[in-house]
Amino acid sequence: MKKIRLKGRTEFPGIIEAEALVSSMPLQGFTNVNRDKGYTTERNHPLFKICYEGKVLVFPSQRGSGGFLRYGQGKKPAAFIHTVASPLNVLCALQAHVPAMTDFEDDPMKYIETGDIVLVNADQGYIEITKKD
Repeated sequence: MKKIRLKGRTEFPGIIEAEALVSSMPLQGFTNVNRDKGYTTERNHPLFKICYEGKVLVFPSQRGSGGFLRYGQGKKPAAFIHTVASPLNVLCALQAHVPAMTDFEDDPMKYIETGDIVLVNADQGYIEITKKD
């Protein structure tokens, strides 16, 4: 199996391996999250009603206010990987107690597709992507 490793900056520590769920669009919390069912309720979003619970949520950035913190309540992702750093992303990972990383040596969204398995080792500062078959 092909594996790709990228170094990045840890925002919240932890180690998890799970299936990736990739969003090409930024994510917004607040009223756009159903935290009991674990999905975005934003109708024009590519992840509309797709459950993120237990997945490595890969996205470019958050948008909007601190309502993004709702991703850390109720059903939650296994980890956050994003390309644009923001203090709100750190707060979300802290509240959810899930590993979070950003500032990679190369854009992880060029490599990760939904369904790939991603090892997030935020303790040592890298992710390892195993491509789906």
